[in-house]
Amino acid sequence: MKCEKCGDDNFKEWKSGETYKGLDEHHNPPEFITERLGEKWEGERYLLCRECHILILHKIIKQILFRNSNSAKFVNSEYWLMNKMTLEQLKIAREEIYNFTKLWLKNDTKTT
Repeated sequence: MKCEKCGDDNFKEWKSGETYKGLDEHHNPPEFITERLGEKWEGERYLLCRECHILILHKIIKQILFRNSNSAKFVNSEYWLMNKMTLEQLKIAREEIYNFTKLWLKNDTKTT
């Protein structure tokens, strides 16, 4: 199996005390937002390497949440940003994240 973004397929089995280099399952739209809205999650799953998933995609997701939140200061936590959002803001952010992720996976958008 390989990362659906970068194509990396050089993964090792997880071992305690070592840096994890494997695949994560990303839910689009994000499952954590759908749960916060009290809805049943239905969407797509992607296998992404840890770098693409956490270091790139979730960094951008936090920026989208911040942009749609009532927070005056950026907080590097999806949980705390969502606490500063109304249900309507969460719905808007979920849609924006869903659309961005689809384009990002196709390399149709910049990640900076």
